[in-house]
Amino acid sequence: MSDPATLGALLLPAGDTRGERVRTMLAVTYDLSAARVDRVRSAQVQEIALQRALFPSGRLNGMWSQTVPSYTRGDLTLNVPAPADPIWVDLLAQLDVTVVIEADPGGAEAVLSRGFDDFATLDDFRARFSFFDLDAFLARHRISTVEELREAFDYVVADVQLRTLPEFDPNDPANSHTLPVTLAAVIVDPFDLAEGLRATRLVREAARELTGGTPTSIPTELTEAYATAVVVAEGSVGGGPAAADIERLFAREGVVSLFLAAN
Repeated sequence: MSDPATLGALLLPAGDTRGERVRTMLAVTYDLSAARVDRVRSAQVQEIALQRALFPSGRLNGMWSQTVPSYTRGDLTLNVPAPADPIWVDLLAQLDVTVVIEADPGGAEAVLSRGFDDFATLDDFRARFSFFDLDAFLARHRISTVEELREAFDYVVADVQLRTLPEFDPNDPANSHTLPVTLAAVIVDPFDLAEGLRATRLVREAARELTGGTPTSIPTELTEAYATAVVVAEGSVGGGPAAADIERLFAREGVVSLFLAAN
């Protein structure tokens, strides 16, 4: 796995038209709520490092006070690494993932705001703001009549016309984007389902304070510094769950499964 070509072939095997492992890495690394991955074109491994240590942060809380010549109190909180307890990443890989993405550009074509003060009854107000819990609002502000409601606040109604999405063309080069992904892989041998999930959880928590650049070409934000993977020897699964079941379970938890021949 220290060979970039070998690792790249594991993450995106030949003939894999969906690229599920790459999609799992992207879903963990980025917030894709405003972008849909239409297809995965490639996953190029740029750099591989073996046996990298992560030092999770620990918190120290303290208090200092004095009474002479005058009373003073101070609170101090420190987040410091715990160098005695490293978490080891067996393989850390930097990848460039090229995908075709349908992105929602967001924004509005027009916004029209106008005052709303001509309601005659509470039911008129309730009908205009059907999404609004009027009864709770009245109780919270101690309002009992429509006159009190009208005088308490100024009410504004806004009509927003969202921007019309252009027709998506997967062959348009403008929809092809290359996103950086850092993959942290841990080897679990002999295989243990719970141990694999725990190991990747520890890596993700230890890397939570790490930051990276966020792409500007699509509407997304970086949510995790590392995507995680569990490396499993094919023969170590034994009579337990099938490899496909293991991969589906790990994928639901945002973890990639890589099965290697034991030779």
